Amino acid sequence: MGTFGEIVEPITRSTWEDWDDEITDNTALQWQWPLDSADKIDTLFILEGRYMSECVKMHPKFHLQLKNSILDANLHLFELPSNKYVCTIKDYNLLQSSEIVELLKPLLTKSKDVITIQTKPLLEYQTASQLYSPLVIREVTTSTKTQKLCEFKFEKLEQPNIVSGVAAGVTCLREHLELPATTLVYYIEHTEEYQTDEIQQILEKLKIIDSICKTKVNGLLNSNLYI
Repeated sequence: MGTFGEIVEPITRSTWEDWDDEITDNTALQWQWPLDSADKIDTLFILEGRYMSECVKMHPKFHLQLKNSILDANLHLFELPSNKYVCTIKDYNLLQSSEIVELLKPLLTKSKDVITIQTKPLLEYQTASQLYSPLVIREVTTSTKTQKLCEFKFEKLEQPNIVSGVAAGVTCLREHLELPATTLVYYIEHTEEYQTDEIQQILEKLKIIDSICKTKVNGLLNSNLYI
């Protein structure tokens, strides 16, 4: 036993923690092309998660124009008619969330409204009451709520549940700037068709997609494949 303040290294180590491994790739994230956008943006939609990214990907692109990408973060920026932008992001390193938000800052500072939607496993949703639904939708808003979602009645995300990643950084920045933002969190059990429809319905109402697609979103997401 070592005395207080003394570091004693074990002779053998059977378990390695994440911080034991050296991080060899410190490449900074960057836009694929110089970021070009309108001086004033009506609404910026940020769709976080594989389900929504696949949903946008498989939809007809006649009204979605790809503007830019951050390839190392699986982030793609699309332009919609009526001066709106859609950002999809999936499978990124959470430790790079602040860096991603900083790259999005030029868009976030000149957007009238910002709406972020993210999906999480239903098992992560913590509640004192028993759940009977395979889908739970909760919202987090800044002090000034976006007007785009006034017609929807979502319950507030209650403690100890939290918003993480890019959505959290975006909401905090908009709150600091005293600008409206809303984050919707979709807790889903698994990717069955009716659950996917729930996500597509909000995307359709927000005019991000033009109709609900009945094709399954990525067969791998619906399979029992474990890697």
